Amino acid sequence: MTKLKLPPPCPPLRGRVWVGAKMQEMVSSYKILIVSLLIILLYTMASYQRNTIWADDYILWSDTLSKSSQKPRVYNNLGLVYLDQEHYQKATLALNTALEKSIALLIKDAPRVLNREYKKNMESPSVLRHAPHIAEIYNNLGNSCLRQDKWDQALTFYKKALTLKPGYSKAYYNMGVVYNLQGLSNKAIETLNTVLTIKPYYPEAHNLLGTIFKKQGVYPQAIEAYKKALALRKDYLNARLNLASLYSDRGSYQQAIDQYSALLTFQPERADVYYNMGNAYKQLGKLDETVKAYNRVLVIDHAMVNAHYNLGIVYNQQENFDNAIQSFKNTIQLHPDHIDAYNNLGISYHSKGLYQEAIAAYNQALQVNPDYSASHLNLALIYGEQRDLKKAQHHINKVSSVEPAHPRLGLIRKKILELR
Repeated sequence: MTKLKLPPPCPPLRGRVWVGAKMQEMVSSYKILIVSLLIILLYTMASYQRNTIWADDYILWSDTLSKSSQKPRVYNNLGLVYLDQEHYQKATLALNTALEKSIALLIKDAPRVLNREYKKNMESPSVLRHAPHIAEIYNNLGNSCLRQDKWDQALTFYKKALTLKPGYSKAYYNMGVVYNLQGLSNKAIETLNTVLTIKPYYPEAHNLLGTIFKKQGVYPQAIEAYKKALALRKDYLNARLNLASLYSDRGSYQQAIDQYSALLTFQPERADVYYNMGNAYKQLGKLDETVKAYNRVLVIDHAMVNAHYNLGIVYNQQENFDNAIQSFKNTIQLHPDHIDAYNNLGISYHSKGLYQEAIAAYNQALQVNPDYSASHLNLALIYGEQRDLKKAQHHINKVSSVEPAHPRLGLIRKKILELR
């Protein structure tokens, strides 16, 4: 065992002083450590408490309101939270309170100048001109009315906001939204152009212009507007989806697919985008890509009925009848009254030579709608092939009575007559 080497002897008094100083130093170090730990603990508890209080915006601003009940900003922000939660009456009440408290603070600052006008009219221009920040409250009140489809009231608030703050681009934009909803397209375009004069880099304004131009049938201008929105903000997914939809509507399917692909780089789990992409591939006749897109939809959202149904249609086109049958069965499981799924299920069975299963599927369609011409004609074909001409003629006659102009009626009637 190693022996500890003792320090040389020191004078007694000096030794006591040395030991005492060391002890004091150690005690001081422990005190600092303990205080530091207590501070960390207190901050941790405070952070936890704040996180609990600020778990969502509603709790945050409700808590702030209890501590700062005279601040207009608190009521304004609480109103915005209520708007997001679609509690419009509560939002309007909170925003009106923000307005009243803002004006009250104005009068407190300049009572002689403002109090007389306030008594005449709380929202007198001579009062409000001293507080242009109130324009934001008016804009938010307009948004509350807009979401309740109270368009005229919304316009009134937006105009009040612009009286206080003439270059307020948000209020102009929201007015454009209202004019568009009212069907006043030219007025909406004029207002949105004003927005872009004030604030050229306003992607939402370009996007809305694109939507209005599309509605007017001015497609090149619509495309240009959407592209301007995306040039300003590449991740503006609403504008990208609008552009893709416009391309698809105009038959520019590859350009639509390019936009859908770009959108998916930002939101890779968008089932609706894969579905639209599948539809575009289908229009181009790229059936393998169509199948991949629809299958991707069903990985994300297995309950999307149209994806199952369209997948079955494509499998039928590829003569992959087993997969088609399963797709139509999936469709029916999700939507038991899907008449077209029953009819196409019958076509799949018929194509495989499974006549009894096909007849059962067509009859299921007729249980949903006894006058469904497509299944009557398909049954006429099957019974004709089986030389049961009486039943075949029965279904021909049914279509003749309910839909005499059906495009396939003449051809199938001719086939049945040739079998006699």
